[in-house]
Amino acid sequence: MLFTADSSTLNDALMLSILVTFNLLEQGMSCVTVQTDVPFPLAMRKVNHAFLPGKFPFLMSKLDDGHLIYLDLASGRGQLDYSTENLTGVRLVGDDIDRLLYEAVRAMDDLKKRYPESRVVFLYHNISSSIVDYGSKAVLNMLRKLIANIRKNGDIFIGVVNRDIHEPEITNTLKHVSSYAVEFGLEMKGDSPHPYLQVSKTPIVGVVKRILHKKIAYHISGNKFETFSPISFYLDELEDGQVFYQKGEVSILSTKHLVLPVQFMVNLLKALEKNLDYEEYRKYFLEVGKEFGARNVRVVESEFKLKEDRLLFSTLRYIGARGYGKLLGVDGVLKTGRVKIRIHSSIAEMWGKSGRPVDVLIESGLRGILEEITGKEWACEETKCIAKGDDYCEFELTALE
Repeated sequence: MLFTADSSTLNDALMLSILVTFNLLEQGMSCVTVQTDVPFPLAMRKVNHAFLPGKFPFLMSKLDDGHLIYLDLASGRGQLDYSTENLTGVRLVGDDIDRLLYEAVRAMDDLKKRYPESRVVFLYHNISSSIVDYGSKAVLNMLRKLIANIRKNGDIFIGVVNRDIHEPEITNTLKHVSSYAVEFGLEMKGDSPHPYLQVSKTPIVGVVKRILHKKIAYHISGNKFETFSPISFYLDELEDGQVFYQKGEVSILSTKHLVLPVQFMVNLLKALEKNLDYEEYRKYFLEVGKEFGARNVRVVESEFKLKEDRLLFSTLRYIGARGYGKLLGVDGVLKTGRVKIRIHSSIAEMWGKSGRPVDVLIESGLRGILEEITGKEWACEETKCIAKGDDYCEFELTALE
Protein backbone atom coordinates (compact mmCIF):
# COMPACT_ATOMS: atom_id res chain seq x y z
CA MET A 1 0.00 0.00 0.00
CA LEU A 2 1.46 3.34 -1.08
CA PHE A 3 0.39 6.64 0.49
CA THR A 4 1.12 9.56 -1.85
CA ALA A 5 0.59 13.18 -0.87
CA ASP A 6 1.47 16.70 -1.85
CA SER A 7 3.38 18.82 0.64
CA SER A 8 0.18 20.30 2.11
CA THR A 9 -1.34 16.91 2.92
CA LEU A 10 1.81 14.92 3.74
CA ASN A 11 1.13 14.99 7.49
CA ASP A 12 -2.29 13.42 6.86
CA ALA A 13 -0.63 10.61 4.90
CA LEU A 14 1.99 10.05 7.60
CA MET A 15 -0.66 10.00 10.29
CA LEU A 16 -2.86 7.49 8.47
CA SER A 17 0.09 5.20 7.70
CA ILE A 18 0.97 5.19 11.42
CA LEU A 19 -2.63 4.42 12.39
CA VAL A 20 -2.78 1.54 9.90
CA THR A 21 0.49 0.16 11.30
CA PHE A 22 -0.79 0.42 14.88
CA ASN A 23 -3.95 -1.37 13.83
CA LEU A 24 -1.91 -4.23 12.35
CA LEU A 25 0.31 -4.42 15.44
CA GLU A 26 -2.79 -4.62 17.63
CA GLN A 27 -3.95 -7.57 15.51
CA GLY A 28 -0.80 -9.46 16.46
CA MET A 29 1.46 -8.66 13.51
CA SER A 30 5.11 -7.68 13.74
CA CYS A 31 6.65 -4.58 12.17
CA VAL A 32 9.87 -3.37 10.60
CA THR A 33 10.02 0.40 10.16
CA VAL A 34 12.60 2.64 8.52
CA GLN A 35 12.91 6.42 8.78
CA THR A 36 15.58 8.94 7.88
CA ASP A 37 14.93 11.40 10.68
CA VAL A 38 15.31 11.14 14.47
CA PRO A 39 14.17 7.64 15.47
CA PHE A 40 10.60 7.85 16.67
CA PRO A 41 11.09 5.08 19.27
CA LEU A 42 13.78 7.20 20.88
CA ALA A 43 11.65 10.34 20.69
CA MET A 44 8.69 8.51 22.19
CA ARG A 45 10.75 7.37 25.14
CA LYS A 46 11.16 11.05 26.00
CA VAL A 47 7.64 12.31 25.34
CA ASN A 48 4.22 10.79 24.75
CA HIS A 49 3.35 11.12 21.09
CA ALA A 50 0.98 14.09 20.89
CA PHE A 51 -1.22 12.77 18.09
CA LEU A 52 -1.36 9.17 19.36
CA PRO A 53 -2.60 9.55 22.93
CA GLY A 54 -2.70 6.26 24.81
CA LYS A 55 -0.59 4.43 22.22
CA PHE A 56 2.78 5.15 23.83
CA PRO A 57 2.90 2.20 26.28
CA PHE A 58 1.69 -0.20 23.57
CA LEU A 59 4.34 0.93 21.08
CA MET A 60 7.08 0.71 23.68
CA SER A 61 5.98 -2.80 24.68
CA LYS A 62 6.16 -3.90 21.04
CA LEU A 63 9.60 -2.35 20.68
CA ASP A 64 10.85 -4.01 23.86
CA ASP A 65 9.35 -7.48 23.25
CA GLY A 66 10.80 -7.66 19.74
CA HIS A 67 7.63 -7.31 17.64
CA LEU A 68 8.92 -3.96 16.34
CA ILE A 69 12.33 -3.40 14.73
CA TYR A 70 13.51 0.07 13.76
CA LEU A 71 16.13 0.49 11.01
CA ASP A 72 18.02 3.69 11.80
CA LEU A 73 19.23 5.59 8.73
CA ALA A 74 19.85 8.81 10.64
CA SER A 75 22.73 7.92 12.95
CA GLY A 76 26.21 8.40 11.59
CA ARG A 77 25.38 11.58 9.64
CA GLY A 78 27.63 13.84 11.64
CA GLN A 79 27.36 14.80 15.29
CA LEU A 80 23.82 14.27 16.57
CA ASP A 81 22.37 15.03 19.99
CA TYR A 82 21.08 11.53 20.63
CA SER A 83 22.41 7.99 20.79
CA THR A 84 20.77 4.69 19.89
CA GLU A 85 23.15 2.65 22.02
CA ASN A 86 21.36 0.16 24.27
CA LEU A 87 18.01 1.02 22.68
CA THR A 88 16.11 -2.23 22.23
CA GLY A 89 14.81 -2.94 18.74
CA VAL A 90 16.96 -0.39 16.88
CA ARG A 91 19.44 -1.49 14.22
CA LEU A 92 21.95 0.92 12.72
CA VAL A 93 22.04 1.01 8.93
CA GLY A 94 23.97 4.17 8.11
CA ASP A 95 24.25 5.86 4.73
CA ASP A 96 24.18 2.78 2.49
CA ILE A 97 21.20 1.82 0.32
CA ASP A 98 22.53 -1.71 -0.23
CA ARG A 99 22.96 -2.17 3.52
CA LEU A 100 19.37 -0.98 3.98
CA LEU A 101 18.03 -3.73 1.70
CA TYR A 102 20.15 -6.33 3.48
CA GLU A 103 19.05 -5.19 6.95
CA ALA A 104 15.40 -4.95 5.87
CA VAL A 105 15.32 -8.54 4.60
CA ARG A 106 17.27 -9.78 7.64
CA ALA A 107 14.95 -8.00 10.07
CA MET A 108 11.84 -9.44 8.41
CA ASP A 109 13.38 -12.92 8.37
CA ASP A 110 14.22 -12.59 12.07
CA LEU A 111 10.63 -11.67 12.88
CA LYS A 112 9.30 -14.57 10.80
CA LYS A 113 11.54 -16.98 12.74
CA ARG A 114 10.67 -15.43 16.10
CA TYR A 115 6.93 -15.26 15.40
CA PRO A 116 6.23 -17.84 12.67
CA GLU A 117 2.45 -17.39 12.90
CA SER A 118 2.66 -13.62 12.50
CA ARG A 119 2.65 -11.64 9.29
CA VAL A 120 5.11 -8.77 9.07
CA VAL A 121 4.31 -5.20 8.04
CA PHE A 122 7.17 -3.09 6.63
CA LEU A 123 6.64 0.66 7.15
CA TYR A 124 8.85 2.94 5.03
CA HIS A 125 7.98 6.50 6.02
CA ASN A 126 10.64 8.46 4.19
CA ILE A 127 10.81 7.16 0.64
CA SER A 128 11.17 10.70 -0.71
CA SER A 129 14.06 11.48 1.63
CA SER A 130 15.83 8.30 0.52
CA ILE A 131 15.36 9.22 -3.13
CA VAL A 132 16.91 12.61 -2.45
CA ASP A 133 19.82 10.99 -0.57
CA TYR A 134 20.55 8.01 -2.79
CA GLY A 135 18.97 8.83 -6.17
CA SER A 136 15.74 7.59 -7.67
CA LYS A 137 17.26 4.72 -9.68
CA ALA A 138 18.95 3.13 -6.66
CA VAL A 139 15.89 3.50 -4.40
CA LEU A 140 13.40 2.22 -6.98
CA ASN A 141 15.59 -0.78 -7.70
CA MET A 142 15.91 -1.50 -3.97
CA LEU A 143 12.14 -1.17 -3.43
CA ARG A 144 11.34 -3.53 -6.32
CA LYS A 145 13.49 -6.22 -4.71
CA LEU A 146 12.17 -5.52 -1.23
CA ILE A 147 8.48 -5.54 -2.25
CA ALA A 148 8.96 -8.73 -4.30
CA ASN A 149 10.36 -10.41 -1.18
CA ILE A 150 7.50 -9.05 0.96
CA ARG A 151 4.85 -10.31 -1.46
CA LYS A 152 6.49 -13.72 -1.71
CA ASN A 153 6.16 -14.16 2.04
CA GLY A 154 2.60 -12.85 2.20
CA ASP A 155 3.60 -9.81 4.22
CA ILE A 156 2.57 -6.14 3.90
CA PHE A 157 4.46 -3.09 2.63
CA ILE A 158 3.33 0.45 3.58
CA GLY A 159 5.19 3.42 2.10
CA VAL A 160 4.75 7.19 2.08
CA VAL A 161 5.97 9.46 -0.73
CA ASN A 162 5.74 13.23 -1.30
CA ARG A 163 4.64 13.78 -4.92
CA ASP A 164 5.74 17.42 -4.97
CA ILE A 165 9.47 16.71 -4.95
CA HIS A 166 9.55 14.05 -7.70
CA GLU A 167 9.05 13.77 -11.43
CA PRO A 168 5.72 12.01 -12.21
CA GLU A 169 7.60 8.97 -13.53
CA ILE A 170 8.99 8.25 -10.07
CA THR A 171 5.62 8.35 -8.31
CA ASN A 172 3.99 6.35 -11.11
CA THR A 173 6.70 3.68 -10.83
CA LEU A 174 6.15 3.44 -7.09
CA LYS A 175 2.41 3.10 -7.66
CA HIS A 176 3.05 0.35 -10.19
CA VAL A 177 4.83 -1.88 -7.67
CA SER A 178 2.11 -1.35 -5.03
CA SER A 179 -1.26 -3.05 -4.81
CA TYR A 180 -3.15 0.02 -3.58
CA ALA A 181 -2.51 3.74 -3.77
CA VAL A 182 -4.04 6.11 -1.23
CA GLU A 183 -3.60 9.60 -2.63
CA PHE A 184 -3.95 12.81 -0.62
CA GLY A 185 -4.04 16.25 -2.18
CA LEU A 186 -5.50 19.72 -2.55
CA GLU A 187 -7.42 21.01 -5.56
CA MET A 188 -8.24 24.65 -6.15
CA LYS A 189 -11.91 25.49 -6.58
CA GLY A 190 -12.00 29.19 -7.31
CA ASP A 191 -9.72 30.75 -4.72
CA SER A 192 -10.26 27.98 -2.18
CA PRO A 193 -8.10 24.85 -1.73
CA HIS A 194 -10.17 21.70 -1.20
CA PRO A 195 -8.62 18.55 0.30
CA TYR A 196 -9.42 15.19 -1.23
CA LEU A 197 -8.65 11.53 -0.70
CA GLN A 198 -8.49 9.02 -3.55
CA VAL A 199 -8.12 5.26 -3.15
CA SER A 200 -7.30 3.16 -6.21
CA LYS A 201 -5.97 -0.26 -7.15
CA THR A 202 -2.69 -0.30 -9.03
CA PRO A 203 -1.10 -0.81 -11.50
CA ILE A 204 -4.40 -1.30 -13.34
CA VAL A 205 -6.65 1.31 -11.78
CA GLY A 206 -9.91 -0.19 -10.64
CA VAL A 207 -12.71 1.58 -8.82
CA VAL A 208 -11.57 5.03 -7.70
CA LYS A 209 -13.32 6.80 -4.88
CA ARG A 210 -12.54 10.48 -4.74
CA ILE A 211 -14.13 12.81 -2.24
CA LEU A 212 -13.74 16.52 -2.86
CA HIS A 213 -14.60 19.74 -1.05
CA LYS A 214 -14.43 18.41 2.50
CA LYS A 215 -11.71 17.26 4.82
CA ILE A 216 -11.86 13.51 5.29
CA ALA A 217 -11.94 11.77 8.65
CA TYR A 218 -10.29 8.35 8.93
CA HIS A 219 -11.43 5.44 11.05
CA ILE A 220 -9.28 2.33 11.49
CA SER A 221 -10.82 -0.57 13.44
CA GLY A 222 -10.35 -4.30 13.10
CA ASN A 223 -9.81 -5.00 9.43
CA LYS A 224 -11.76 -1.95 8.29
CA PHE A 225 -10.35 1.21 6.73
CA GLU A 226 -13.17 3.72 6.44
CA THR A 227 -13.45 7.31 5.30
CA PHE A 228 -16.44 9.50 6.04
CA SER A 229 -17.53 13.10 6.06
CA PRO A 230 -16.42 14.23 9.47
CA ILE A 231 -18.41 15.31 12.46
CA SER A 232 -15.24 15.48 14.48
CA PHE A 233 -13.77 16.79 17.69
CA TYR A 234 -11.16 18.62 15.63
CA LEU A 235 -11.85 22.06 14.24
CA ASP A 236 -9.73 21.67 11.10
CA GLU A 237 -11.70 18.61 10.01
CA LEU A 238 -14.92 20.63 10.05
CA GLU A 239 -13.86 23.40 7.72
CA ASP A 240 -15.63 23.80 4.44
CA GLY A 241 -12.53 24.86 2.54
CA GLN A 242 -9.93 26.72 4.57
CA VAL A 243 -9.69 29.44 7.20
CA PHE A 244 -9.12 32.79 5.52
CA TYR A 245 -7.26 34.80 8.09
CA GLN A 246 -6.26 37.36 5.48
CA LYS A 247 -9.92 38.34 5.18
CA GLY A 248 -10.45 38.34 8.91
CA GLU A 249 -12.97 35.51 8.58
CA VAL A 250 -13.25 31.98 9.92
CA SER A 251 -15.75 29.80 8.04
CA ILE A 252 -16.90 26.38 9.24
CA LEU A 253 -19.40 24.44 7.13
CA SER A 254 -20.04 27.65 5.17
CA THR A 255 -21.00 29.51 8.37
CA LYS A 256 -18.90 32.45 9.58
CA HIS A 257 -17.60 32.30 13.15
CA LEU A 258 -15.79 34.40 15.70
CA VAL A 259 -13.08 32.69 17.75
CA LEU A 260 -13.15 33.97 21.33
CA PRO A 261 -11.32 32.80 24.47
CA VAL A 262 -13.52 30.68 26.75
CA GLN A 263 -12.66 33.04 29.61
CA PHE A 264 -14.17 35.94 27.65
CA MET A 265 -17.46 34.03 27.34
CA VAL A 266 -17.39 33.08 31.03
CA ASN A 267 -16.76 36.70 32.07
CA LEU A 268 -19.62 37.89 29.83
CA LEU A 269 -22.05 35.35 31.29
CA LYS A 270 -21.00 36.18 34.86
CA ALA A 271 -21.47 39.89 34.22
CA LEU A 272 -24.98 39.32 32.84
CA GLU A 273 -25.88 37.00 35.72
CA LYS A 274 -24.68 39.59 38.24
CA ASN A 275 -26.55 42.51 36.70
CA LEU A 276 -29.81 40.75 35.92
CA ASP A 277 -32.34 39.03 38.13
CA TYR A 278 -31.44 35.31 37.92
CA GLU A 279 -34.82 34.28 36.53
CA GLU A 280 -34.65 37.11 34.02
CA TYR A 281 -31.11 35.96 33.12
CA ARG A 282 -32.33 32.39 32.54
CA LYS A 283 -35.34 33.56 30.51
CA TYR A 284 -33.09 35.66 28.28
CA PHE A 285 -30.70 32.80 27.55
CA LEU A 286 -33.59 30.40 27.03
CA GLU A 287 -34.45 32.32 23.87
CA VAL A 288 -30.87 33.03 22.78
CA GLY A 289 -29.73 29.45 23.41
CA LYS A 290 -32.71 27.84 21.70
CA GLU A 291 -32.02 29.78 18.50
CA PHE A 292 -28.33 28.91 18.79
CA GLY A 293 -29.13 25.20 19.04
CA ALA A 294 -31.68 25.26 16.23
CA ARG A 295 -29.34 27.12 13.89
CA ASN A 296 -26.61 24.52 14.40
CA VAL A 297 -29.05 21.72 13.60
CA ARG A 298 -29.94 23.43 10.32
CA VAL A 299 -26.26 23.79 9.38
CA VAL A 300 -25.44 20.14 10.05
CA GLU A 301 -28.65 18.84 8.45
CA SER A 302 -28.03 20.87 5.29
CA GLU A 303 -24.41 19.71 5.05
CA PHE A 304 -24.75 16.01 5.89
CA LYS A 305 -28.44 15.17 5.29
CA LEU A 306 -28.77 13.43 8.66
CA LYS A 307 -32.00 12.83 10.56
CA GLU A 308 -33.23 12.22 14.12
CA ASP A 309 -30.72 10.63 16.54
CA ARG A 310 -27.80 10.77 14.09
CA LEU A 311 -28.53 14.46 13.53
CA LEU A 312 -28.61 15.04 17.31
CA PHE A 313 -25.30 13.26 17.88
CA SER A 314 -23.59 14.98 14.95
CA THR A 315 -24.85 18.44 15.95
CA LEU A 316 -23.51 17.95 19.48
CA ARG A 317 -20.08 16.96 18.16
CA TYR A 318 -20.11 19.86 15.68
CA ILE A 319 -20.73 22.34 18.51
CA GLY A 320 -18.16 20.63 20.73
CA ALA A 321 -15.53 20.88 18.00
CA ARG A 322 -15.72 24.66 18.24
CA GLY A 323 -14.62 24.74 21.85
CA TYR A 324 -17.81 24.40 23.87
CA GLY A 325 -16.70 21.06 25.25
CA LYS A 326 -16.41 17.34 24.60
CA LEU A 327 -19.46 15.15 24.16
CA LEU A 328 -19.10 12.20 26.56
CA GLY A 329 -22.28 10.29 25.81
CA VAL A 330 -25.95 10.28 24.87
CA ASP A 331 -28.34 7.89 26.66
CA GLY A 332 -31.76 7.22 25.22
CA VAL A 333 -33.33 7.96 21.85
CA LEU A 334 -35.55 10.80 20.70
CA LYS A 335 -38.63 8.68 19.99
CA THR A 336 -38.90 7.69 23.69
CA GLY A 337 -39.14 11.34 24.72
CA ARG A 338 -36.34 11.01 27.27
CA VAL A 339 -32.65 11.73 26.58
CA LYS A 340 -29.68 12.16 28.91
CA ILE A 341 -26.59 13.98 27.58
CA ARG A 342 -23.17 14.11 29.28
CA ILE A 343 -20.68 16.83 28.35
CA HIS A 344 -17.33 18.08 29.59
CA SER A 345 -18.27 21.76 29.41
CA SER A 346 -15.48 24.25 28.77
CA ILE A 347 -17.60 27.02 30.29
CA ALA A 348 -18.29 25.11 33.50
CA GLU A 349 -14.65 24.10 33.82
CA MET A 350 -13.47 27.74 33.72
CA TRP A 351 -16.35 29.15 35.75
CA GLY A 352 -14.93 28.33 39.15
CA LYS A 353 -16.93 26.99 42.09
CA SER A 354 -20.67 27.56 42.07
CA GLY A 355 -23.58 26.48 44.22
CA ARG A 356 -25.80 25.93 41.19
CA PRO A 357 -25.40 24.70 37.59
CA VAL A 358 -23.86 27.33 35.31
CA ASP A 359 -24.45 25.97 31.80
CA VAL A 360 -27.58 28.00 31.06
CA LEU A 361 -26.48 28.60 27.47
CA ILE A 362 -25.85 24.89 26.85
CA GLU A 363 -29.07 23.89 28.62
CA SER A 364 -31.17 26.16 26.43
CA GLY A 365 -29.11 25.23 23.37
CA LEU A 366 -29.93 21.55 23.91
CA ARG A 367 -33.63 22.40 24.07
CA GLY A 368 -33.29 24.27 20.79
CA ILE A 369 -31.52 21.32 19.17
CA LEU A 370 -34.14 18.76 20.18
CA GLU A 371 -37.06 21.01 19.34
CA GLU A 372 -35.65 21.77 15.89
CA ILE A 373 -35.14 18.05 15.19
CA THR A 374 -38.44 16.73 16.57
CA GLY A 375 -40.85 19.66 16.19
CA LYS A 376 -41.89 19.16 19.84
CA GLU A 377 -41.24 21.19 22.99
CA TRP A 378 -38.70 19.80 25.45
CA ALA A 379 -37.79 20.52 29.08
CA CYS A 380 -34.12 20.40 30.09
CA GLU A 381 -32.48 20.24 33.52
CA GLU A 382 -28.75 20.27 34.28
CA THR A 383 -28.50 17.63 37.02
CA LYS A 384 -24.70 17.57 37.29
CA CYS A 385 -22.20 20.38 36.73
CA ILE A 386 -18.42 20.61 36.85
CA ALA A 387 -18.71 24.00 38.56
CA LYS A 388 -20.56 22.25 41.44
CA GLY A 389 -17.77 19.70 41.80
CA ASP A 390 -19.10 16.93 39.54
CA ASP A 391 -16.82 15.13 37.09
CA TYR A 392 -18.93 16.20 34.11
CA CYS A 393 -22.07 18.12 33.20
CA GLU A 394 -25.24 16.09 32.72
CA PHE A 395 -28.51 17.23 31.17
CA GLU A 396 -31.82 15.40 31.35
CA LEU A 397 -34.26 16.26 28.59
CA THR A 398 -37.93 15.29 28.48
CA ALA A 399 -40.44 15.82 25.67
CA LEU A 400 -43.52 17.79 26.76
CA GLU A 401 -47.01 16.59 25.94
